[in-house]
Amino acid sequence: MGNVLKVLIVILALFMGLNGCGIGVSDYDEAMMDGLANLNFNKPEEALQDFEKAIKIDPGRAEGYLGKANALNMLGRYREAIECYNQAISIDPTLANAYVNRAIAYSHLGEYKKAIKDYEKGLELDPKIDDPPGFLKRLFSNEPNREKGIRKHLEYLKKQVQAGHG
Repeated sequence: MGNVLKVLIVILALFMGLNGCGIGVSDYDEAMMDGLANLNFNKPEEALQDFEKAIKIDPGRAEGYLGKANALNMLGRYREAIECYNQAISIDPTLANAYVNRAIAYSHLGEYKKAIKDYEKGLELDPKIDDPPGFLKRLFSNEPNREKGIRKHLEYLKKQVQAGHG
C-alpha cells in the first residue's frame, strides 16, 4: 500500500504546484490529498480528520468514505471501517478498492466468508488490483501479479473456512 500512497503523494505535489500556479484545487480535493498524505506518513488519526472534513464538504462522494475507512482500518477500528466501506460501496458499487479493503477488515475480525466474498468481488471489478505494492509496474502492464497479494490471501482464507475457522 505504501507505493500506491507514494504515487498519490506525487500527484498531491503536482496538484499543489498547479494550485500555486493559479489553478484552483477544491476544498474537498485538498482534504482528500491531505488525508492521503497523512496515511502515507503513517498518521491515521490525522488522516481520519482530513477524510471526515472531505465527507462534510461533499457527503455524496465515495472516495471520502473510502479514505476514512482506510484510516479506521489502520487504527484497528475494523467495525467502524466496515461501516464506512459500506457507505462508499452504496455510493459507488464499482469501487473495487472498497471491497478489497473491507475484506481486509473482515479478515482481521475472523469473518473469512465475508472476506472471501469481498475479495472475489474486488477481483471481479478490477483483476489488476491484485498487486498494489507493484502499482507502477501494474500501471504499465496488463498482467496482475498472481504470486502474491489478494489471490494468495484469498486461497489462505478459503483453506481456513474449509478447516472450520471463520
